[in-house]
Amino acid sequence: MSTRQDLPRDIRLMNFTSGALVWVFLLGAFLVAGNWFLRQPLWAIRSVQVEGSLQHVSATALRGEALPRLQGNWFTVNLAAAQKVFDQVPWVRRAVVQRVWPLSLLVTLESQKPLASWSEGTTTAGLVNTDGELFEANLGEVQDMGLPRFAGPTGSEQRVSQMYATLTQDFAPMKWKISALELGTEGNWRVQIDGGPSLDLGSDADAQAFRQRLQRFLALAQGVQTHYGRRIESADLRYSNGFAVRLQGVDAPGVQPGTTMKKQQGMATGAR
Repeated sequence: MSTRQDLPRDIRLMNFTSGALVWVFLLGAFLVAGNWFLRQPLWAIRSVQVEGSLQHVSATALRGEALPRLQGNWFTVNLAAAQKVFDQVPWVRRAVVQRVWPLSLLVTLESQKPLASWSEGTTTAGLVNTDGELFEANLGEVQDMGLPRFAGPTGSEQRVSQMYATLTQDFAPMKWKISALELGTEGNWRVQIDGGPSLDLGSDADAQAFRQRLQRFLALAQGVQTHYGRRIESADLRYSNGFAVRLQGVDAPGVQPGTTMKKQQGMATGAR
């Protein structure tokens, strides 16, 4: 009785090749059939569940805007591409998309939290969120929120947001609320206090000197207002050894730290 090993080598090789081709054909046919089966309308996405904060966008509007842009069915939809679709919906900062049986998608949203409006030059470019990121939205939706106005060169949103957080703490003892903060092209900072003075803070290239100038002004500002019985209208803090202020109705340049204030010809000056 002959065995497989008794067959000539070329016959054995031919049999192996034939068997391999049969398996390749069957596997290919299985894959084609499976791909065809998974692409049938039977597996179309039937619902989208939305979770997370939806302060500025409704679940209905979200589905209406994003669903027509999804490609594929429950099996074939690209979750990364779907996530990008939801990320592009206004007021959505980040979306996570998951498949949920039966034939549903679960979308978990993180909404944008607006911190301020953002301008570049004379153009309002959008809003800045609490993470210092620029995003687009209908500005009419935030008119009643009393957001401050930020301005600065392109790409400086996070830097301006960080300065806003620092100055907010600095101004807290004065009960000053920032209504506008601008970073100039030359690196100078300008602040407008809501119902209060406008401040030219100068550059923060030397962080220590910048802090010293600001703290010196804040330490003396209330005393200046009390002494002259007038509110500060504006102040220039760019001087290394003092600051200049304009009181309501009175110009007051040259205020020096650590000196006694006196009124002289309508000017507030440091006694020398």
